[in-house]
Amino acid sequence: MITFDKLHNKNFGFHDGVNFKNNVVCLLKENAKKKPDRVALQWVDPAFKGEWDKNVINENIPHKSINFKNFYDVITRTANGLKKAGVKHGDCVILFLPMSLYLYQAMSAIMMIGARAVFLDSWARRDQLGVSAKVVNPTTMISFEQAFQLCATVPELNEIPIKIVAGPHAGKYSATLEEISKSEPLSDIEAVEGEETALVTFTTGSSGVPKGADRTHRFLVAQHLALDECIPYESGDIDVPAFPIFSLNNIAAGVNTVIPITDIGRPSEKDPVMLVSQIKTCAITCATLSPSMIVNIAKFCDENKITMPKIRRVITGGAPISNDTLELFRKAVPNAEVWVLYGSTEVEPIAHIEAKDILFPKHGGKAGVEGVNVGHFAEGLEYKLLKINKGSIKLVNDSWDGLTVGKDEVGELAVAGLHVCKSYYNNTEAVAKTKIIESNGKVWHRTGDLARIDDQKNVWLVGRVHNAISRNGQLLFPVKVEILLKKHPDVKQSAYVGIPDEKMGEKAYALVMLVDNPKESKQEILSKLAEILKNENVPYDKLDVTANVPMDPRHHSKVEYDVLREAVLKEEKESACQSAAGSCASCDGCSVTSEGIVEEEKPFCQGGDDEECCEDTFKSFLKIGLVVFIAYILIKMLFGGKDDK
Repeated sequence: MITFDKLHNKNFGFHDGVNFKNNVVCLLKENAKKKPDRVALQWVDPAFKGEWDKNVINENIPHKSINFKNFYDVITRTANGLKKAGVKHGDCVILFLPMSLYLYQAMSAIMMIGARAVFLDSWARRDQLGVSAKVVNPTTMISFEQAFQLCATVPELNEIPIKIVAGPHAGKYSATLEEISKSEPLSDIEAVEGEETALVTFTTGSSGVPKGADRTHRFLVAQHLALDECIPYESGDIDVPAFPIFSLNNIAAGVNTVIPITDIGRPSEKDPVMLVSQIKTCAITCATLSPSMIVNIAKFCDENKITMPKIRRVITGGAPISNDTLELFRKAVPNAEVWVLYGSTEVEPIAHIEAKDILFPKHGGKAGVEGVNVGHFAEGLEYKLLKINKGSIKLVNDSWDGLTVGKDEVGELAVAGLHVCKSYYNNTEAVAKTKIIESNGKVWHRTGDLARIDDQKNVWLVGRVHNAISRNGQLLFPVKVEILLKKHPDVKQSAYVGIPDEKMGEKAYALVMLVDNPKESKQEILSKLAEILKNENVPYDKLDVTANVPMDPRHHSKVEYDVLREAVLKEEKESACQSAAGSCASCDGCSVTSEGIVEEEKPFCQGGDDEECCEDTFKSFLKIGLVVFIAYILIKMLFGGKDDK
């Protein structure tokens, strides 16, 4: 087990007080010393203009590369250039760069001088970007010119004093990344406390202040050790990671890392052929792919009879994957282990499982309870399952009495360990909501995920705390149902979502988004899905096709339930107002019953929420009556006299 006692004063990041050996960049220096000629990074030559036929593989994509010796050299030069530009120990530096040499060179240089690399949520609204910037109070921003232009309307970003541009530009900046990377090498790594901030990575929820995970130097070292324990690399491995955190871990581990040719944030129908071409070109042995990538590559390889026999291991995670997809993908990588990794921004990894253990389980499941088996906990983690509680939790005398669930029950998963992020940067409210702190300083992170632990210590995820459906006093969980719905080949995405209802608490809606040009009719698809849900004893109040199941913009792997719920409610409200006889056509606030229609026998105001609607309706009738009355008087004045004569 990875413990503090084992690592204390023996590993980088775990030395007492201020010490240069606590700086995570020491890992990169070690790689430059021990593996100087090994390739650190490879990326597609920017001059390459591939004409992509979506079905034709190109096994000769030109790549550029840099070895660990030269990579560390450019880091030391960039670090010195940053100091000369005015960046100091403890400063926050915002990075708006895609996965590239620029990104890893700048990030490593920032940490080398004891400054803090900050990654904002690029999918956040502009006002939320400003809020995030205010949280960290940055002194510097490093980005391409396009991002500087986009941020010009965000005062908190536009007013950052030091602006360093990367790549081609027309405007004036404090410095260019190319210029500062030609400085003299910086010989010394800055001494830091182990718990000093190294990275701040922001995630933004549907509301509230964005949360910046405070990743310390010690945390990054512990995370690297946990990942290395969970998914060790071999000396000759070549890895293509879709997620930046795994690229960072690869650099620390001394692994040859290929930057993906595709952009995970902007999926394209050409992604599968491009990625498979890159895998073939670079003789990839390991890959870290998002679930959506797995789905698309599996389908592409199956349709085109393609295999990738050189791959020995694939890692995926971030969202559930159906057994059918896993089985299909394994055919594309016949010699590979396919591992599903469960983790989060705050804790990576939490648990892991090999695909064959999902496809061929050695134990029986409890029908109606299990969702997705994510395997066993990672080395060094402790866990608890908490009773569902959407508020903050404070321990009294370190007692957990009344807070945890019993054996075989579903509860919110909380974890503690060295690779658990302890805090959010300058955000005490987020810390209070998501952390439980014992008197000895041990920090438990509340994942927000609902889970059950079986007799073999497997972790079964069933949904999120905020997405559990409360229907007639019974809690229903989305994960398993959504996987069942996606069993039909004409279903592209699915969602099992709770819709507010006065009588039931919430109704359970099973919604599916169909593929383009489905082979079966809508009615045939729904009939088969109804049979699947019936066989699995899944309760639902509505099963229907929807035009869109909104997914998270980062990885396109998780359903955005709040967005979907709002869309459903809006659609039902509009439908009810249009179809109900005698309802007010001009009002969008009509009272809709659980049956989805306006109560026709009560067309006027019944009090409560209907008052504003009916007041508007009454005013409309009043205006019409007034117009009719005035018209009558005018007609009487003009023509009435003549009749009298």
